[in-house]
Formats: sequence, structure tokens, C-alpha cells
Amino acid sequence: MKFQLNFKSIITELICLLYILLFVYAAMSKLLDFENFQTQLGQSPILSLYADFFSISVIVLELVMATLISIPRLRYLGLWGALVLMSMFTAYIVIILNFSSFVPCSCGGILEKLGWRAHLIFNLGFIFLAIAAIKLKTKNNRLVIPIATAVLSGVIFITAVFLFSEDIMEKENPFIRRFPNASAAKIDRIDLRNSSYYIIGNHKDKIYLANRLAPLQILEVDSDFKNKRSHTISLDRENFKFRAVEVRLNPPYFYVIDGSVPVIYIGLISAWKAKVVSTGKFRFSDIIFNDNKQAFVRAQKQYTGENILGLSKDYASSEIKYNPHLLEKQIDGIFDTDGTMQYSRSLRKLIYVYYYRNEYIAADENLKLQYRSNTIDTTSRAKLKLVKLKQSGDTKLAAPPYMVNRHTTLCDNLLFVNSLLRGRYEGNDVWKHATAVDVYDIVKQRYVLSFYVYDEEGLRMNNFFATGSAMYIISGHYLLKYGYGKNLKSKFKSDL
Repeated sequence: MKFQLNFKSIITELICLLYILLFVYAAMSKLLDFENFQTQLGQSPILSLYADFFSISVIVLELVMATLISIPRLRYLGLWGALVLMSMFTAYIVIILNFSSFVPCSCGGILEKLGWRAHLIFNLGFIFLAIAAIKLKTKNNRLVIPIATAVLSGVIFITAVFLFSEDIMEKENPFIRRFPNASAAKIDRIDLRNSSYYIIGNHKDKIYLANRLAPLQILEVDSDFKNKRSHTISLDRENFKFRAVEVRLNPPYFYVIDGSVPVIYIGLISAWKAKVVSTGKFRFSDIIFNDNKQAFVRAQKQYTGENILGLSKDYASSEIKYNPHLLEKQIDGIFDTDGTMQYSRSLRKLIYVYYYRNEYIAADENLKLQYRSNTIDTTSRAKLKLVKLKQSGDTKLAAPPYMVNRHTTLCDNLLFVNSLLRGRYEGNDVWKHATAVDVYDIVKQRYVLSFYVYDEEGLRMNNFFATGSAMYIISGHYLLKYGYGKNLKSKFKSDL
């Protein structure tokens, strides 16, 4: 009988020792790398909204449980607390594995090296040990209901946090990005040996780039980066005072434009010969060609210079139907309404993303407003310092602008936005060497996920273009190919 009691005592002591080592080690690992631990919690789909609270409370609870278990007269209470805490940790992993696409590990130390399924087994083992120690510490045989209640309370608490967090993130994201593991990653690159290229589009597994310093030179690159070929655009007329020549692609056509002249050329990609189809009809600062006749334009109002969006049913004529209500003025109507235009041909939807505020606009093919939506940052008003020159009367920027959304690209239902603002719980070290791309579903009007585009040999991304299979990026004099992972592929609308 005495041997049996000693055996029970030894087993209990070993279990308690294991728990003390686990909690102390886990807590100290988190404390020693607290910033990284908090960052990982901030990117968790369950705890992101409460990362500040949980990053501290988890460490405190682990140390408290370890202390209670180490004191003989409080050991029984500590084991019950450990059972609830391990049940919470286990429920967290179950939700991650079954109801979430990703989560960064936030355990610290060697536990961080475990896979999530191995971590689940590890936690279940410690739950079993806690139950065994509780039973060995008491003569009460009616423990099924108390143990079930303790485990269930931990599970219910984490489940409630998850559901509440998801609801808030869905309705009002407090600038917390989600970075799934399988979203996008670099799979290839090619050295262009020239940093003045920009991507104009794709056609039949070819990527086409134009050159800002040599506007009529086109570089054709296979989508697998195995072959490249140069083309020179031939113009039927060149007697214009060009200022800002650009090339646009709308397969099977290409366009040579200069909105300051103004002039528009059109030609076939197969020939690279362009003829004038519009000259002196209307000026524009940006233009998107919907088909070989129709185009969306951004122009300036005649007397105020404010930006305005319009639709040309036939850009060979001067008739443009403007919608003065799409762009909303906050300060001057010029700088504060500046932004990028993208068009989804599969959805027949125009998207305009403001540079200096967290908003984008969706309009149909007739330029009628469909909705206004927001990017996930919190800059609702443009932060611009302007000055009006006395001599010319022109309005100029008096200080560098606070840019929110820089580059954009649109493919089917997914809008990709290169954001210049660091979100909550994002490490400073990453932002020194990378820039964020946020992805939005313009059908569901919701934020989807984010991924980083890392600098290429110290060169930051300055242009990008999304296709249905990959994203192509210009970083300095490199053309990069980022392949989509399953988390991003699954977000494309399949019935388009």
C-alpha cells in the first residue's frame, strides 16, 4: 500500500515537474523575443485584434501556473489551471487546422519548430497528464463532469474569441494584415539591364514591357522567362510635340498615347505598326482602353483643373461623357483625387484607387457608380500640404505627400494594391527590405490577404502586373515572377 502511494506521488511529481519546465521555458522564450511573439499574435486569424492583451496575459498565466504547481499546497489548483490553459491552446490549434488558412507559430523556442499537427498531439499529451495528476491528487472519483467542464470552458473561450475577432475583421479591419504562408513567392527573375522599363500587359503567354527612355521600344518576354525579343513601334505620323509618350496594351491591339499633345495611335500587336486615330480631340492624364473604340479617361476640369473621370464611346471623336460625382474632393480636387485606374474586362468594372486616402471606387462600363469601398489602412482623409504660387496661380505640393496606395493592378475579381503604410504588428526589419501588396476581392468588396515583395538586390518594386497565373514585377533593372500559392489561387472567382 505504501509502495502504491509512493508510486502515485512520484508520477504526480514528475508530471508537475514537466508542467513547470514547459510553462517556464515557454514564457521565457516569449519574453526574450517579445516583439516577434507579439507580431506573430498580431497576424493570427484568432488573436490579432487582442494581440496586445494576449501577448502579456499568456506569459503571465504560464508563469502563474508554473508557480502554483511548484507550491505543494497550491499544486492541485495549479493543475486545474494548467488543464484549462492547455485546453485553450489545443482549441486554438484545432481552429487553425480546420477553420483558418494560416497562422504564424507563437510558442517560442524549440516548440516553434513543431508542425501544427505535432503541436496538437503534444498539447493533447499534456492535457492527459494534467487529468492523470488531478486524479492522482484526489480520492474523489466523480471527476468526469468537473474535468469536462474545465476542458469545455477553455474550448468555448477560444472559439468565442475566434468568432468575435472574425466578425470585427470582416466589418472593420483595424489595419491588421493577414499573411498566409501559401500566397505568393518569387519563382524566377531576369536581368533587364535597364531600370526604365514598365509592364504594359500580357498576351498569349507573353509579357510586354515598354521603356520610358525609349518609348517606341517594346520588350517581349516569355512567361517562363526563357526567351525575349525586342520590337520597335513604327508610327505613321511623328510631327507632334511629344511630352509624355506611353504605350498601353489591350490585346490584340496596342496604343501609343500622349495626353498632353493630345494624340492616340492604335496598332496590332502582331505588326507593331501604329496609326493616328485621335489628335487634338481631348486632353487626358490617364486613359484605359476598353475595346478598339471605347475608353475611360481621367481629365481636368477646364477652369479649376480638378480631376474628373469620363467615358469616350469613340475616342476618334471629341465627345466624352463625364461623371462629375465619382471623384470626391477633400482639399483641392487635384492632388487629393489623384490615383490609379484599372479595368476588369471579365467583370466589365472600372476601379479607381486614390493615392492619398484609404478608398477605391467601382464603376460599371457606363461609368455609373456601383460602390465605394476602403483599403485596410486608416487614412480616410488625404494628408497633403499645398501652396498656391502667386505668379502663375498654380497649386503645388509644399511637402512630400503622405502616400497610402501606390501601384495597383487588377486581374478578374482581385485588386492588388501596393501599400506604403506599415500595419499593426508588422516588424520593422521586414519593411526595411520589402513592400506590402494587399489583395481585395472587388466582387465581395472585402480584403482578402497580403504578401510581401522583397527588394531585389536592394532595389524596391516600382511596377507590377497581375495575370491569372502569376504576378510580374519590376524591381530596378530586374523583372521578377511571383507565383501564386493555393491561398491566393483559391481567391480568384472561378466562374469568370
